[in-house]
Amino acid sequence: MVDSTVCDPGTSYEVHRRNGAQDRPAKMRSRLPPNAKARSTEFDLQRIMKTVNLLEASGWYWGSLPGGKAKALLRPKQDGTFLVRDSENSAHLFSLSVKTPRGPTSVRIQYTEDGKFRLDSDKKSDTPEFDCVVKLVNYYMAETIAGRDKHFWLEPSGRREVPVKLCRPLKGQVPALQHLCRTVIHRHRTDGEVDKLPLPAPLRKFLLDYPYKV
Repeated sequence: MVDSTVCDPGTSYEVHRRNGAQDRPAKMRSRLPPNAKARSTEFDLQRIMKTVNLLEASGWYWGSLPGGKAKALLRPKQDGTFLVRDSENSAHLFSLSVKTPRGPTSVRIQYTEDGKFRLDSDKKSDTPEFDCVVKLVNYYMAETIAGRDKHFWLEPSGRREVPVKLCRPLKGQVPALQHLCRTVIHRHRTDGEVDKLPLPAPLRKFLLDYPYKV
């Protein structure tokens, strides 16, 4: 079962999420990898916008929330609590902030020349890559639940290795009931089973539009 934490209503979740959306198209164009393999810019923009749409549905994407505020929100939370936000580094799109046993920290999410997302790490060849940030988070949560502590990330400041342990998302608001039901169904089904459920086509499409457990 995936646990989650929802912030108090007084947080500025919606403000930061809206602020991040306003300048996102220009920001995305300026942060695409300069040495991207031959393909159209439209490919990258569509992939990134799909990721953003999935992140916004998740409830734990905080938009333009600064790193300092992310640390303040995570400091009193349990270890493994996390959120995704826009990166303050001009070369990256997103950052993953998480509460670790040593306190809150953040890691950049790189967008590679191949059009994939991965956590910043010295061991680039061993770092899993994904076509969506939500898929990346879903993978590391599954690894944490399974007790596989083989992945490490690098802090942007001290460059020290920190084990990747993601346990529960910090949500800025309670997601729609339909979305909560969707994630519960995915938690109780293996890959490929949802498509075989005896459901009307529109409902099955709704489930498959967000095929993640988190």
